[in-house]
Amino acid sequence: MNNFDMDQTNGVGLTDDLLVEILIRLPPKCIYRSKCVSRSWRRLIADRYVASRLPLIVSGVFYRCAGQYSGLKLDANYGCNLTGRGFEEEDLSYLPFHHNSSIIDCSNGLLLFYRSKPSAFYVCNPTTRKWAALPNPRNKSQLAVLAFDAYKSPYYRVLCFSGWQARGGQLEVFSSETGRWAERSVNWGVDTDKLSASMHFFDGALHILAHPGHIVSIDLETMSCGMIDLPEDMERDARLGNSGGFLHCAVSDAKELRIWVLKGSKWELKNRVSVAGVLEWCGGAGGEMLSGAGRLLHGQFNFSAFHPKEEVVYIWVMGKLVFYDPSVKRFGLVCEMGAGKEKIQLIQIWLIPFSENVSECLA
Repeated sequence: MNNFDMDQTNGVGLTDDLLVEILIRLPPKCIYRSKCVSRSWRRLIADRYVASRLPLIVSGVFYRCAGQYSGLKLDANYGCNLTGRGFEEEDLSYLPFHHNSSIIDCSNGLLLFYRSKPSAFYVCNPTTRKWAALPNPRNKSQLAVLAFDAYKSPYYRVLCFSGWQARGGQLEVFSSETGRWAERSVNWGVDTDKLSASMHFFDGALHILAHPGHIVSIDLETMSCGMIDLPEDMERDARLGNSGGFLHCAVSDAKELRIWVLKGSKWELKNRVSVAGVLEWCGGAGGEMLSGAGRLLHGQFNFSAFHPKEEVVYIWVMGKLVFYDPSVKRFGLVCEMGAGKEKIQLIQIWLIPFSENVSECLA
């Protein structure tokens, strides 16, 4: 085979399309090792479209356990690193603002920190341990959200909500592309007091849960708002997320966790997970624990996250982060939060996926 043929077929007698179809079926570690084969393989694997089809490695878990970031004392942040020996406690001391700031959001591999005194925002890439300090917004922030999608763009946005109206609000948007804040106003289409603090960035839009049965969707390019009906009213906890390229919603009550997926304009009930089954797997007596289900669900049993590509969901229960794979009906331990943390009321967990595009951001 001459050099021209080698370049056209990546040295293995295959077109790029066929090689990609093989790569996406390999375990993640094999894929990243394949980058060493040749420059053409490295360029192919680093391509944003190809990378969006590759499996993700969940390389870290970051979480905080109490308090809010505005006006209240901040508790410590925690992190776990995925190593060859499983998850290990992550040392965040490389961040000079770690001890007086708190993680307030995460988006596809980047973390957003906030420090109250003096007020400051920071964006951190835990994969590369790089971070950036943001200029201060003009107005005081009451709620902040991070928006980042490595497969669409290397740039991120931070949205700070600074004022509320009856059916709308004022916010400032920071773009890492311009390095500046821009003031914007939005009209939700619902009463502001129906909005929750549960927000999720996906597919270019910020999705906000609105009680009892709606999602407000804000297009971040046009700042126009749309409305999506929820599949059921939120009586207790609900959480938005994305997996496999679709928006998902998790709703839990004393008996079960229900996973819904939005396909087109219709919701489909994807999975049901028994609360008693989770408790029994974790070593508790399911029936006895369920007698205090109201207290438990708001403290020691919480839906935590969706895996961005696989069927797996993550649940916080009694000091443990566990995963459940509905396709094979299997539970597994991701990590324990350590001695003395089993009674902590967890606020939120953020999974840090590893991909080549995420590692390039803030590099």
